[in-house]
Amino acid sequence: MAVRRGMGVPPQASDPTAVGRALTGPAAAWSSSGTMRIPALGLKRKQWEPLAFASPSMALIAFVIVFPLAYSFYLSFQNFDLSVGPEYEFVGAKNYTEALFRDQRFMGSVWNTALLIAPSLLLELLLGLGIALLLSRVLRGRPIITALLVIPSMVSPVMAAMAWRMMYGVKYGAINNLGRQLGIIDVYFDWFSSPLVSIIAVVLVEVWHNTPFMMLVLLAGLQSIPTELYEAAKADGASAWQRFWSITLPLLKFTMAVGVMIRLIDLTKLFGLIFVLTFGGPGGATETVAFTTYLMGFKDFRMSYAAALSYVIVGGVLLLTLVFMWIQRVRETRVAA
Repeated sequence: MAVRRGMGVPPQASDPTAVGRALTGPAAAWSSSGTMRIPALGLKRKQWEPLAFASPSMALIAFVIVFPLAYSFYLSFQNFDLSVGPEYEFVGAKNYTEALFRDQRFMGSVWNTALLIAPSLLLELLLGLGIALLLSRVLRGRPIITALLVIPSMVSPVMAAMAWRMMYGVKYGAINNLGRQLGIIDVYFDWFSSPLVSIIAVVLVEVWHNTPFMMLVLLAGLQSIPTELYEAAKADGASAWQRFWSITLPLLKFTMAVGVMIRLIDLTKLFGLIFVLTFGGPGGATETVAFTTYLMGFKDFRMSYAAALSYVIVGGVLLLTLVFMWIQRVRETRVAA
């Protein structure tokens, strides 16, 4: 049966461009090349299609990350205490001034965090550099050895803390029993009986857990140094120490600084090890800034003050990062001059 004109499929249906115009309507326009354009945004199809596909992920990120950040920042200027009630009261910068000038507990946690960070960074840097130097000399089996050495850093901090907590056990811990069998100690030793020993115990776990990361960073830096420099220095009679001091160390400084900065930022968030190993004890000696923030929010229910503490920590880390970048820029300027 013949199709009458004006009914069924229109004659321009064979033209895909015309079909696209009919489907999209006045909201979209077509360029001379047949590319669909959105006049309101000034975008061609090739430009807005990636945005359309990425929009669900962007919306999820905004909901999971951006909204909590914005809400916690708003909360830091309120007096929101769940132990009193769910009411909001605007107090301005009161929470920030209390954290920076009046809260002795938070200032003490800053000092405790520094006591944990300094030896941890130093030991991780020295051990990571030493292991990386040894691995750089290994020609056969390096990938397998590297993979085995990286295993500690693949363990979650909570699981690592639980394992070390068992090894630190007073009567049944592996460390105390091994020490007694070797004749190093005569009595069972409590690793969490004093502030100093507790800090040492946490530092040991932290070094064991994160030295592989520093090793990988420094190993990558060592492998980027041209071997021709070592060959030329060796031909000139330079010793191994002279080659390390004059070639390896100067060319590895930036990589070392980057690794230290990453670990410094990570150590300011130290929470899992403290929660499982010491819970801030004894006497608050191992309370870090992250753990103190947790206690303020989920034990004392001072949600607004905990939010303010978190932003104080972020500001401190940001300040350290800017200082690090400034020092690196000054060094590069001096070298260039």
